[in-house]
Amino acid sequence: MAVADPLLGSQTSPPRFGEVMPLQAGTARCLREPVPGVGRAAVPWSTAVGHDSGWGNVVAPATFSPVFAPILTTILLVSPQGPDLAAELAHLVDLPTATERRAAAEALAKQNLAPLDAWRAACASFGTFAALEPGPSRQKVELHVLDETVPVEVFLFVPKGYDPKTPAPLLLWGHGAGGTGAREYLQWEAVAERVGLLVLAITSVERTPGYHFSPRERAAALAALRWARRQANVDENAVFVGGWSQGGHQAWDLALRHPDLFAGMLPVVGGPRLEIGPKNNLRYLDNVVHLPIVDLQGSQDDPLLLLNVRLAFARLQKAGAKQATLREFPDLGHSAELGVVDWPAFFARRRTPRPARVVRVAAEPTEVRASWVELGKVHGSARPDAQPTVSASFATLDEAGQRAQLHDRYATVTARLQVDDKGGGKFVADGKLVAGFTLLLEPAQLGKDGACEVRWQNKPVKKTAKPDVAVLLREFAERFDRTFLPVAQVQVP
Repeated sequence: MAVADPLLGSQTSPPRFGEVMPLQAGTARCLREPVPGVGRAAVPWSTAVGHDSGWGNVVAPATFSPVFAPILTTILLVSPQGPDLAAELAHLVDLPTATERRAAAEALAKQNLAPLDAWRAACASFGTFAALEPGPSRQKVELHVLDETVPVEVFLFVPKGYDPKTPAPLLLWGHGAGGTGAREYLQWEAVAERVGLLVLAITSVERTPGYHFSPRERAAALAALRWARRQANVDENAVFVGGWSQGGHQAWDLALRHPDLFAGMLPVVGGPRLEIGPKNNLRYLDNVVHLPIVDLQGSQDDPLLLLNVRLAFARLQKAGAKQATLREFPDLGHSAELGVVDWPAFFARRRTPRPARVVRVAAEPTEVRASWVELGKVHGSARPDAQPTVSASFATLDEAGQRAQLHDRYATVTARLQVDDKGGGKFVADGKLVAGFTLLLEPAQLGKDGACEVRWQNKPVKKTAKPDVAVLLREFAERFDRTFLPVAQVQVP
């Protein structure tokens, strides 16, 4: 029996011998020990610190003996229909690091367990999810963040209507300075129940208050999102990012650097960063021109924050953004009113998994992907620490003018690539400070017999793309996106 304040954890009675307990919200890893002649065992095993939702869907570990490992493995994996592709995919996805996932994907592809179409079908139907207890839950989860394993306090709100068989939208929400993720769900509970929205919030991994625009903060948030997508049936085309104050800064930071992961952004009294140095994310503004954005901001807030936010929306409007809205509240300072927005309509928006046009601007080597396009070689001047030159009159400008000029000059030291899919295996690409790039293509994007022609720098680059299981498995191991399943990789030039 499990009881207690869901925000503070619960106690779970030990199961009786042989009892199978349902998997609830929590973190589970798989111990996979090879058994000769059989393959990998896939035994869910709880590793959460302060886990509040019981054992996994297996015989209770308290009664489990290694003697039964070969028997259990045989029951789980031996099937008259052939190899268990779903189990193989789960193993790939659950490996802790990108390096391990890539190596395992390539090794698995070499085994020739199944044809490409069978693998694509398995990817498209990936994920078996247990029912989750409605309401808020708190867990301390060990997540791989950059090059270390970090205990992260994770809070997940599950609406009453959640059905594990149906992909659900999710809001990745960031808390304000000095707070935690504990009760962030409260401001979204009514909307979440109405639209079936999962709400995920983590407590910051940084020891000092405020958002630091650091790789560690971004990696922790994305690791928590990855974790949530393995616990619940999350619609990969309905992941939204937002936050209040510190969390609003984080929302901008994540969306600007990883624009193809989200269906929309909703920062509140938080904004992008403009400075000389690697924390400057406003230089990546072109990445979110396509993204639905609702930004709520008090007009009496910090003047520099307001300058950045207003500059961002002025440039978004100039770039043709059609779904970006800044809503200011003239009488408010570091505050805003959530009730002015039609949130059910906002959360009804969906990401397009394979857009006809992809734009990616980048300077950080680890942030080069957008949908089916990935930057490769870039000019040496496109660096995170680049310092653009300004005009001789820069010092005579006011603060707003200086920021506008600095932002515009950063475009000269930021790589930019735009690729249009014209259909039938034909593409048109245009870039700045880009020497090469890769296209990750689904079967429908290829021409006859894998023909592919990219018009790049006003010259046709003709390639023949060969569908490859390794391309699919590498992609799925990293992103496990059931709605975008590329099978071919084309490098340009």
